[in-house]
Amino acid sequence: MTMRRSREQSSEETHKRFQPFLQAVAEVELREMLHTLWRRRKVVLGTVIALTVLATVIVFQLTPRYSSEAYVMIDPRQTQVVDLKAVISGMSADIETIQSEILVMRSRGLAEKVIDRLGLRDHPEFNDSLRPRHPFARLFDPRSYLPQEWLTVLTGGALEEELTEERRLDRERVRVIDAFLERLDVEPAGRSRVIKIAFESEKPGMAARVSNTLAELYIVSQLDAKFEATKRATAWLNERLTGLRQQLEISEQAVEDFRKESGLVEGKGETLASQQIVELNTQLVLGTTARAVAEARLKQLESLLASGSGMESAVEVLRSFLIQRLREQEAVVERRAASLAAIYGERHPKMISVRAEKKEIQQKISRELDKIAEGLRNEVAFTRAREQALIASMERLKNEVTDLNEAEIQLRALEREADANRALFETFLVRSKETSTQESIERPDARIISRADIPENPSFPKKGMLIPLAFVGSVFAGILFAFVIEQLDHGFRNLEQIERLTGVAPLGLVPVLKRISKVAKSPEAYILAKPASAYGEAIRTLHTSLVLSDVDNPPKVIVFASSLPREGKTVTSLSFARLLANIGQKVVVVDCDLRKPQAHEIFGVSAKPGLVEYLAGKASLEDVIQQDKDSPAYLIAAGSPAPNPPDLLGSNQMERLLRRLASAYDLVVVDSSPVLAVADVRVLSRLAHKVVFLIRWSDTRRDVAMSGLRQLIDAGADVAGVVLSMVDVKKHSHYGYGGAGYYYGRISKYYTG
Repeated sequence: MTMRRSREQSSEETHKRFQPFLQAVAEVELREMLHTLWRRRKVVLGTVIALTVLATVIVFQLTPRYSSEAYVMIDPRQTQVVDLKAVISGMSADIETIQSEILVMRSRGLAEKVIDRLGLRDHPEFNDSLRPRHPFARLFDPRSYLPQEWLTVLTGGALEEELTEERRLDRERVRVIDAFLERLDVEPAGRSRVIKIAFESEKPGMAARVSNTLAELYIVSQLDAKFEATKRATAWLNERLTGLRQQLEISEQAVEDFRKESGLVEGKGETLASQQIVELNTQLVLGTTARAVAEARLKQLESLLASGSGMESAVEVLRSFLIQRLREQEAVVERRAASLAAIYGERHPKMISVRAEKKEIQQKISRELDKIAEGLRNEVAFTRAREQALIASMERLKNEVTDLNEAEIQLRALEREADANRALFETFLVRSKETSTQESIERPDARIISRADIPENPSFPKKGMLIPLAFVGSVFAGILFAFVIEQLDHGFRNLEQIERLTGVAPLGLVPVLKRISKVAKSPEAYILAKPASAYGEAIRTLHTSLVLSDVDNPPKVIVFASSLPREGKTVTSLSFARLLANIGQKVVVVDCDLRKPQAHEIFGVSAKPGLVEYLAGKASLEDVIQQDKDSPAYLIAAGSPAPNPPDLLGSNQMERLLRRLASAYDLVVVDSSPVLAVADVRVLSRLAHKVVFLIRWSDTRRDVAMSGLRQLIDAGADVAGVVLSMVDVKKHSHYGYGGAGYYYGRISKYYTG
């Protein structure tokens, strides 16, 4: 945490320390940009005027176009009497649907319908073949001057004249549709289900008619699509119904035929065999029960008969009317026997008769019981026989049902197929009826909510907007053009550029003299006539800079050099020598440009003998030194042409000459050849105390100047600095850099010329 706080404090301190510097840099860059625009104000102003005028002319020459808009809303609600969603449903209202409908409205098919409806193929606005050709159009038509073979290759096929009538009409149709779609704009109206149809035309009525016609045909196309879909659905359903009806009849007939063949006759929803089994099973249960009951009754009766007691309680006995009568008779006889026994003895005839009557009644009861027992035995046998018969019948029916069940499986499959065919047929029959009913009340999924009106004002060009925009754009173009020109400026414009790019100290600038014919014929003569002028002050500033370059040992042998010819090297060096000679210094000029010497012509002296004669030993120093006819300065002319100038200038004699002149004169000014032209100055620069490198203002390319300066430094020259020569002071002041040139207007009163 402490280290972070320390880093933050250090960052803040650094920011505060560099804040003034950053502000100064921003101010300098802004100031340089403003000065650049001021310098190039003519470029900016010319660009603005030219582009604005051109844009204005173009805008007024453009054919006005009118735009009219119709609005269509996608309405997914449907008027459906029956449910037809499975046949043809209404569209949804999502963004994908809206975009799809926009593409439908912009489709070539719908565009062709509008074109045919309004006859736009015969309108010159859409059919370019009907437009009158401009007289100058032939100049830009390649068909007027290119060979036929070239045109065939360039067009990739046959020319218009070589096409068949059908192919030509097809191409014309395509071009008309393309021209129509270029003027059509279809887009959603905000975040809604409304679509805007806008059409642009040279005629306001045409724009409105096309927008309305396109909207109407779009609605009609929706209805046509729905009617066509419903019609196709109805036809398909009817066709399917015919096939399904036949298939249903076949499947139902197959069920009946199989039922007859297999004997699966149904009764009350079941087969006869199944019903018989149910009935037999019921009878079998009843028969078994009856047999069991009969056997139980027989068993009970036999048991009572065997025991001889309890017969009266037997069920069969109780049910027998005869036995009950006999029992009643027996009771009567027993009561009578009891009453007779009280009167008579056992052997009394009446007692014997009563006992005989009782015995006879008992025998009758016994016989009747035997009959009952025999009847029960017969009933048991019958029930057993009947049960066995039912069991046998049940087994037979079971075998039959087993066989019938296998056939019934196939029957059920046939019945299911018939049921499925019946359900499918009924479904299609319902759909067919619904489709036929809905066909007469179909409505589109869209409706026109606003028709296009005939516009009064053109939508293009918007002169009130385009011309100001053209003006603003031309201003930006002018500014951009100015900065581009500034960036393409290949020359040095100020001393700061020199110091920044070369790393060599600037010594000053020398202005160009434009109108000096009234005072003098040349700058060298002008400095004698106007020593207090700005030109003279620039030369004095150069001298001061040279002296200050080495205060303890002021340079005495100074070489003036430049990269290329015509950079003001000779003029500056001679003006320098004349000005210093006029102020009392003893100055000698040595013309070391042995290839194209000019100093003797300017000083008005003889070209021979000169430096070449002296170095060759053909003349003495006194013979070659001549005085300027217009100033106290002296000159050693170049002399005769030398076969090998670098050898002469780099010789020991040359070194001794410069040393001797330095001891005899206050200043030795050496005029040299261009650095990049010959190698003379590189040899000569090593013998001088200082080298003054001249660069012509805004003319010498930066890379060229830096190349020449680099060669001097590589040769071992002691370059005192760089001088900008032939400077247009007024233009230089527009750059806004420091120096006397910037304040030319303010300090010009200090100069006399």
